Amino acid sequence: MADAGPSPDVPERAALAEPEKHDEGSPSSAGTSPTSPPVSSPGAQRQLLAALLATNYTIERMDKLLSTASGQERVLAVTGYLAHTLHHILSAPWIAQARLSLLARFRPSSKPLSSPKPTSSQAPLLALSALMSDTRFALRLLDLVPLWTWGSSTIKSPPADHALYILTLLQVFVNIIYQALENVGYLASKGVVSKRFINRWGGIDKWYIWSTRAWFGHIFFQFFVLWRGAVLRKRKYAGEDTKEKQDALKAEIRTWRKSLVNNICWAPLCLHWCFEKGIGFPDQLSGFVSFLAGAWQFGDSWAATA
Repeated sequence: MADAGPSPDVPERAALAEPEKHDEGSPSSAGTSPTSPPVSSPGAQRQLLAALLATNYTIERMDKLLSTASGQERVLAVTGYLAHTLHHILSAPWIAQARLSLLARFRPSSKPLSSPKPTSSQAPLLALSALMSDTRFALRLLDLVPLWTWGSSTIKSPPADHALYILTLLQVFVNIIYQALENVGYLASKGVVSKRFINRWGGIDKWYIWSTRAWFGHIFFQFFVLWRGAVLRKRKYAGEDTKEKQDALKAEIRTWRKSLVNNICWAPLCLHWCFEKGIGFPDQLSGFVSFLAGAWQFGDSWAATA
């Protein structure tokens, strides 16, 4: 489940070679001419070509990943989570002390250096994380459409197992509530929806909290979906020894484990956000745990672009 630049300049370099200078009258200066510009060796040219090809291949893979809505969501999410994590790592006391020690060693001063007080202007990584989050909020305004399609397809082609059918419908229901409440809260924060209407029902923060609680409902039901899926998988592959069946079983188990890791990571975070004062989950770890929740899926998505 989703939570949720300009091209770099390429400088041109020119190398100019000056004529070699010698003392007047020295034997070595007689009959000499200015040296010609150095010519790059074939090995250097091959290395440059290989670097350009590797860069082009990576950019093509990134373009393929960003060509889908799910790929864009994953890239934005990973960027935001890693920026949040890196900010708190660099802000750790031992990192700050090591940085001050290096500054004192390379730039000695009679005035002792002290740790700068963090301000909003000194937290570009947090600003980047907030920008990624805000972008994902805006993109999720359209998520009610695929949620409706999910529910419609489930009703038209229900799972063979009745328990999975009921669990899926419950997940569709709580996800629609989650997304609708988040959309209204986000639009109100941007001045699109009247805040007077929102304030009648507790304010924007209250709408976000209830939205998160609906999201936690999805996570809660997902544990039952995973449990039921494991039971059905054992029945399905009982006594199967063919290579095709074993390969299919391994693929299903891998997908199941990936979903389980995602759910386990999101559960404590979402529960923490369900309450105004939280449950004590450290904010410094929220970005890292959020990254772990989607790292496996991001890795698979990246590998699929090869």
